[in-house]
Amino acid sequence: MRILLVADSLDVGGAERHVVGVATALVGGDHEVEIACSVEGGLAAAVREVGVTVHPLGARLVKRRVSLGFARHLRGLLDCHAFDVVHAHMFASAVASMLALHGRQTPLVITEHSEASWRDERARSCSRLVYARAARVIAVSRGIRRRLIELDRVPPARVAVIPNALAPSSMPGSAVDRASLAPRGGPVVGAVARMQTEKGLAYFLEMAELVLRRIPQASFVVLGDGPQRAELEALVQRLGIAARVRFLGFRPDASAVMRALDVLVVPSLSEGTPLVVLEAMTAGVPLVATAVGGIPEQVRHGRDAVLVPPADAGALAAAVVDLLNDPPQARRLADAARCRMAVCGSHDTMMEQTLAIYSAALATLASDRRP
Repeated sequence: MRILLVADSLDVGGAERHVVGVATALVGGDHEVEIACSVEGGLAAAVREVGVTVHPLGARLVKRRVSLGFARHLRGLLDCHAFDVVHAHMFASAVASMLALHGRQTPLVITEHSEASWRDERARSCSRLVYARAARVIAVSRGIRRRLIELDRVPPARVAVIPNALAPSSMPGSAVDRASLAPRGGPVVGAVARMQTEKGLAYFLEMAELVLRRIPQASFVVLGDGPQRAELEALVQRLGIAARVRFLGFRPDASAVMRALDVLVVPSLSEGTPLVVLEAMTAGVPLVATAVGGIPEQVRHGRDAVLVPPADAGALAAAVVDLLNDPPQARRLADAARCRMAVCGSHDTMMEQTLAIYSAALATLASDRRP
């Protein structure tokens, strides 16, 4: 098949990494793959290396909004290239794909990566129009599927659950010196997330202040960047914990940094099925996470991780302190999570299911064409 993947950008992020993993796997399966995006990003070079053509169609990032310019450029691309399937990821790209495909017979597939808690009524109305045009919608968790059916009125037969999976890494194993993360020694607690409100990093920092009252030698690191960075840096100053918190930005060796942590915290307020949870499970890092979105489908409270309510710095702090004070229990949870990865879906399984969705979308199109 000839497949066009559409993403807002190829910046470093969970959904963007998912797109790159899908593109790489499709190329490995002898499909022809191209990616359209409003702008490029740090992942563009890697995906080009495996033979994927990347089309940056704009001068600035389109994110969480309707962009007629992005849609117009995307339509121009479709005028010049024929694709069997268009597979859109993220709100702006899904809307642009719907508009660009108007009047065409190419099926549209959409992957919903998050609970989309940020959407207002206008954005929800736009999404419903997009879902109505889509031949198939992929939800990365059962909770997102319920939302699509109950709130967004997508017919159940057109929604499939395909959880995220880790793509096979082509990078060699590496190690990070713990002293580089915590020059003063002591345990290291980290978070890996894009700096935007729904990732809950403000609660991570409030948690850090509470943990330091009990374990003053602890250090905290945040990997990632985003629009909330200045606000979070200011919060660290207000909390008086700047000496114990480091913002590391985007790190190409994020997986290696994660392996050096004593506890990884995922403080999200809403989620899909985050890749960072799967990475922590694979790396054998003790995990504290909020019980939102698809996270409880990935790990089980008290068996593979500690799950706490969202927006509760006190609950996060209590869980982290318990694990830091009980290394054997932390290790048992991490080992159980690593074993659980064996029963989680592999990337190959995810791709088989995705290709089946493409085939179903094409079959639906063929059926609609029959007199």
